[in-house]
Amino acid sequence: MKSVTIKNETDLKKVLASQYQKQIENYFGDKKKALKFLSSVVSSVQRVPQLLECEPTTLINSFIRMAELGLMPSDVSGEAYVLPYKNKKKGITEAQFQLGYQGLVTLFYRAGIKSIIAEIVYSKDKFSYKNGKINHEPDVFAEDRGEPIGAYVIIETPQGGKISKVMNKKEILRIGQKFSKSFSSSFSPWNPKNDPELWMWKKTVLKQVAKLVPKSDVIFNALNEDNKDSIITDQRLKLAMEQSKNITMGKLVKKDEKESKDKKDKDKKEASKNNDIQE
Repeated sequence: MKSVTIKNETDLKKVLASQYQKQIENYFGDKKKALKFLSSVVSSVQRVPQLLECEPTTLINSFIRMAELGLMPSDVSGEAYVLPYKNKKKGITEAQFQLGYQGLVTLFYRAGIKSIIAEIVYSKDKFSYKNGKINHEPDVFAEDRGEPIGAYVIIETPQGGKISKVMNKKEILRIGQKFSKSFSSSFSPWNPKNDPELWMWKKTVLKQVAKLVPKSDVIFNALNEDNKDSIITDQRLKLAMEQSKNITMGKLVKKDEKESKDKKDKDKKEASKNNDIQE
């Protein structure tokens, strides 16, 4: 990617339109949808102007990843987000793609999943989970259902089978705190102010269900992109770099040892040859 300067949302739209227009059209398979995507990018940056402080390459790549999945950057639809993330090690602000609950649902249906039920459980709801069967009887008209205590997801696979997953509040928040780099960010969808309906709770449970459904490239690629927000991904990259460095150092050490051995053998031969001449 060429070095670019992005000072405002118009600059960003121009870069995407001039360098990636055809690519975006191919991802959506529709020129009108591609134009809608570009307009949504502008709106997204207007809502979160701190994105303009991000390193330009990370900002562009995040939106291109979103387009590649055929998702729109919209807080209304909740399909996907691009968030500013302060990389303290690099001393810069980077843009980070994050998949929303609605985006994950969209991709599940594209992968052939027949139905998805995802609900939040509140403390005053009638709820039981026994032998893999969920019984939830909420009073949806109650003025106070109590505090949110967990969430569950039930999906129907293309083959007609059903898979369910239940997680309590502590389990859900533990995953968010442990894995999401943007968990504590004021812009994060994990922030209760940004997610009063607790879509991220549902998304977290749905991601766990994804491990149990038949393998799908659509879902795998989406989760792979979403997991780049993960602290674990950073740790794996760091480990891979260290291993690569160690392998390289090991090769250099072996090379030095071989060169040293070859030199000693050569010196011995020269010494032996000189002795023969003297004799």
